[in-house]
Amino acid sequence: MKTFQLVVRSDHYSRQIADRYKTELEQNGWHMSEQPELVIAIGGDGTMLEAFHRYYRTDVAFVGLHTGRLGFYADWDREEAEELLNHILHSEPKVVEYPLIEFSFELQEGTKRFFALNEAIIKSKNLSTFVMEIWINERLFETFRGDGMIFSTPSGSTGYNHSVGGSILHPSFEAIQVSELAAINNREFRTLNRSFVLPRHHILDIYPKNPDRDILVGIDGLEHSFVGLTRIRAKVAQEKVGFARYRPFPFWQRVREKFIND
Repeated sequence: MKTFQLVVRSDHYSRQIADRYKTELEQNGWHMSEQPELVIAIGGDGTMLEAFHRYYRTDVAFVGLHTGRLGFYADWDREEAEELLNHILHSEPKVVEYPLIEFSFELQEGTKRFFALNEAIIKSKNLSTFVMEIWINERLFETFRGDGMIFSTPSGSTGYNHSVGGSILHPSFEAIQVSELAAINNREFRTLNRSFVLPRHHILDIYPKNPDRDILVGIDGLEHSFVGLTRIRAKVAQEKVGFARYRPFPFWQRVREKFIND
């Protein structure tokens, strides 16, 4: 690897680290590029998600240096900035791949396609509930009425999905986890009322019952507003995202440090 890019949170400390990384890497034969081989995210999980959406390609590897409070995607803490820089300069990483979700949003004027590293959240833009038909492999599964739904990757299962009672999945599972937000269950509308997990070969279709309503979609924290949305198709993407590992950092160690470690 000899081309790199930096995505940096705006605080002074993160900027200082980024300036040092840029200087040292360029002095050692690396080149900053808009088509990088290695993307270094300095900040928190939001910084890594920004880096992913700006620079994702299947031949790019990402590494995170955590300078905030909790960074699930970052292998390195702020006190380890020099150690990480030394590894980047002098060793080759192992690239570990995580699954992504591919979303297709079908609108009256065409289809928009997105990848999610963490999660997608679908909600009504106003305060009212809305209704969606949920189909799995072209068969009707349930009719949902409520505030919205969360569709998370295994690595994203520790986020919003976890806060509403969803399970944590190891990223070796190529799957989508679906969790409900305030589902209304009565004689007219019945849902599973639990999160469920779909494997790679399953296809999930969501049909809004009121397509003319303004629907808010959040993909990894990026907001999109759609009117005239007729169908959302979600599936495990063929593509994956690569993370540069310069040392072992087991997934369950991350989970323990985020939720349990005292």
